[in-house]
Amino acid sequence: MRMTNTLSLLTSTALSLVFLSAATDALAQNTLALEEIVVTAQRRVGTLLDAPIAVSAFDANEIERRQSFNVVDIVNNVPNLIGNNNIGQGTATTVFLRGVGTTESIVTVDPGLGFYIDDVYIARQGVNNFSLFDVERVEVLRGPQGTLYGRNTNAGAIKVISKKPSEEFELKGELSYGRFDRHNTKLSINGALSDKAFVRATVLREKGNGYIENRGTGKDVNDKDVLGMRLQARLLPTDDVTVDLSFDWSESDAAGLYAKDLLGVTRPFDGELFKTDSSMDTQNIGKAWGVGANISWDINDTTTFQSITSWRNTFQSWNLDLTDQPVSIFNLYTINDSDQLSQEFKFNGTMADDRLEYVAGLFYFKEDSYSFIGDEINLYFGPGARLPLPFFSRDYDVDVTSYAAFAEATYSFTDDLRMIVGGRITRDEKELEIVHKVAGTPGLVSNGPIVDWDSSTLRGLGTPTEQVFEQFTPRLGLQYDINDDVNVFAMFTRGFKSGGWAARTNAAAQVQEFSPEIVDNYEVGLKSNLMDGQVRLALDAFYYDYTNLFNSASGADGNFVVATNDAEVYGLEGEVTARITEKLDIFGNFGFQKGEYLGVDPNLAGVVVGGDLQRLPEFNAQLGFTYVQPVSNEWNARVTANYNYSDSHFTNLQNSPLAKSGTIDLVTAAINFEREDEKLSFGLSCRNCLDDTYISQSLDFSGLGFLTIYAGEPATWLFTIKTRL
Repeated sequence: MRMTNTLSLLTSTALSLVFLSAATDALAQNTLALEEIVVTAQRRVGTLLDAPIAVSAFDANEIERRQSFNVVDIVNNVPNLIGNNNIGQGTATTVFLRGVGTTESIVTVDPGLGFYIDDVYIARQGVNNFSLFDVERVEVLRGPQGTLYGRNTNAGAIKVISKKPSEEFELKGELSYGRFDRHNTKLSINGALSDKAFVRATVLREKGNGYIENRGTGKDVNDKDVLGMRLQARLLPTDDVTVDLSFDWSESDAAGLYAKDLLGVTRPFDGELFKTDSSMDTQNIGKAWGVGANISWDINDTTTFQSITSWRNTFQSWNLDLTDQPVSIFNLYTINDSDQLSQEFKFNGTMADDRLEYVAGLFYFKEDSYSFIGDEINLYFGPGARLPLPFFSRDYDVDVTSYAAFAEATYSFTDDLRMIVGGRITRDEKELEIVHKVAGTPGLVSNGPIVDWDSSTLRGLGTPTEQVFEQFTPRLGLQYDINDDVNVFAMFTRGFKSGGWAARTNAAAQVQEFSPEIVDNYEVGLKSNLMDGQVRLALDAFYYDYTNLFNSASGADGNFVVATNDAEVYGLEGEVTARITEKLDIFGNFGFQKGEYLGVDPNLAGVVVGGDLQRLPEFNAQLGFTYVQPVSNEWNARVTANYNYSDSHFTNLQNSPLAKSGTIDLVTAAINFEREDEKLSFGLSCRNCLDDTYISQSLDFSGLGFLTIYAGEPATWLFTIKTRL
């Protein structure tokens, strides 16, 4: 019944758009039509209008105009998407879409939203804040993608599609300098080795100081130092075969983010969110590299075969002072090192006189991960009284093997009515080995002389160290073209994320396996191109029926616990882009969402599960514009600005009042001067231009005497020069 009003709204909107579309049919060809956006959300090439999926897509021009320099920056442009750096980490991205996601980065837990680079799944979120330089587009698929994408895509999928090598010579460079002494250098070159072989190379360097002052060490911290490269080759051995080869490498060496204690137990909060008093020098090193081969073969006019092979390594090493104290209460040390191999075989094609379009394939995934976690705890017993505990450390080895077979077909009953049927069967096999040591030296090593417990201890307690998960995830829907410019769809999809182990603890009895997530999603949507393509509008309504929604939180005794609860989430989303004149475009989006847990145990290992889902603002919206004004025969001035709003929401599972984000009001703006031939441009931009203050992350360790938060990035500005040959 909750969806009744939403369905009525979509129905009335559809009827209104039909009349509006019909009224414009008689007009001449509109020279103000928006550029058509091509997407691969259905694992085949299509248009944004035709895809019966809630998807937001941004080409290279839009990415640049909205100042989306990396994955974190894209989130404000997508309804009901919340994203920021993970707790204390500059290389890891935490994303919650429609209230679904995770802040947990331990290798015994999988993320809830899938990240993809050129159709390759990225398993770990430790180094996933990818730069968006030299990319073709970014697609954000909202809602569970359990059929075509499958693995750990309950919240959705973020796809980064890089620019591919081509026969045209291209050289482009970018230099920028901004607040906090931040300077970036980016270079891309493309060319042909022959008429059958093309190459593309991209290099970037980003450096700068931090915006947090550590009064304890006298340093500006959370600085930035990133170096990365990507090499690609496209080979055309025959007219029917395309081979894309790639190699990428990146390294980030920077100080981590510092927390701020708001609880006021050890000392009153001083009101300074960007000043800390830690005695620890933090670090956050992230490294990633990988190789890939994507082979596409047009077998005939109706069938294409594709093989996607990838091997990747992700390494992350970091330490954090979680407490903002001259003598820390809790320091955390972490190393994550993961190797992953993936192989996908996929067929695309048409049958029955092109009335049937299909995608079918097989997927194999192998991941071997090592993780080290060390806890340095100094219990607080009053001013000047601390009790240092022995250094606790844990070594984890997790092996994951995943197999899947999938297929999806779209059958056109008529030119206007289509049915979508799909399914995926998945088998995940997981093994855990763990060794817990005590009395070592604090640091990024596992040198405790005493083995306190290990995997055999877990098995003796009845906790399995091997798990197998199998699940079938179907997709079923209808799509109807009201006319050439307006279509509606109704869809049922199921998502699945395998379980794991709650293992971020120093007590063997608290290491527990947890069940897989399953979500049933009921969705209706509308897509339209109006006024001869001058206006693009999409509306979407959804309802989630969740079994074992995963969340993690800090426990009262210093451990981290996992809560899996049934839940429901429902909402409405909209996106619009309109070309008002040849000079002016406006764009915007909105999201409304609500959710609640069903049958929650109010106390879980000392953690009170709040009544509201974390990171689920009830309302969020964006409104922006791009205006172009010629200033000479060769130069244009482009002004872009947008305003993003988000309701205040809880940033942790416990719903701690001090951990509410506060209302978020972000303004982004830029003015650029660009040559007509696009060979040169320069401009000034700012993000969070009005310096809004809000909370992005939190940890509630009130049982140990502190509750710390991480504030969102303050106002920044950047001057940029770009050239292209």
